[in-house]
Amino acid sequence: MQRQEFLVELGGIIGTIHTYTRNPFMVGYTTELKRAIKSNDVDTAKIVLDKVIGWYNDEIDKISNDQYVFNKKMHRKAYSILLEYRQSLQS
Repeated sequence: MQRQEFLVELGGIIGTIHTYTRNPFMVGYTTELKRAIKSNDVDTAKIVLDKVIGWYNDEIDKISNDQYVFNKKMHRKAYSILLEYRQSLQS
């Protein structure tokens, strides 16, 4: 996935995360991720992506099984996009 495409998706990813949590760390990570992507700061983007993906690794099963989460498909999509973009930064 190219940086520009990820930037287009980023607002939806952040919005999806914020419908589930207002954890101050996640709010900070998503703010910093947006800044890093916009400024093409690849090193910071990798660090923050790893933190957000780590959070999703811990939460995705809870999200998928929570009867009160209405946007499970959006969370799976956001998680998938994050993983895909992070993988693209490896090459």
